[in-house]
Amino acid sequence: MKMLNFACGSRIAQGWENIDFSPMDNRVKKVNLLKRLPYDDNHFDVAYSSHFLEHLTPRNAESILKEISRVLKPGGILRVVVPDLENMCEGYLQALGALKASKAIKARKAESSDFAANIGGGGQPARI
Repeated sequence: MKMLNFACGSRIAQGWENIDFSPMDNRVKKVNLLKRLPYDDNHFDVAYSSHFLEHLTPRNAESILKEISRVLKPGGILRVVVPDLENMCEGYLQALGALKASKAIKARKAESSDFAANIGGGGQPARI
């Protein structure tokens, strides 16, 4: 079984073809992932990447996924790991709610005139 670990960074998988833009290890093959991959069509049974696609523009991500599709055998497996944005936002909102409830932070609406008065502008917009 042929397996591709693309954009592997320092996560080297034994028995896999590990490729990255800038290899940090001699077990990783240097490949520009934004170009045509140096493999024949239908070469790999499995392709895997973790926490890489979220760093790309949508156009580049689409291009890379099309290229991975080209080198995967029909019926091949592609596994991609990306952050769970919804989970991260929920965690942030829960933490914020806990801080507000504990009165560790206070929130209030401030008018621009309040801000100007507090920095010595006498209620007028200040020039900085």
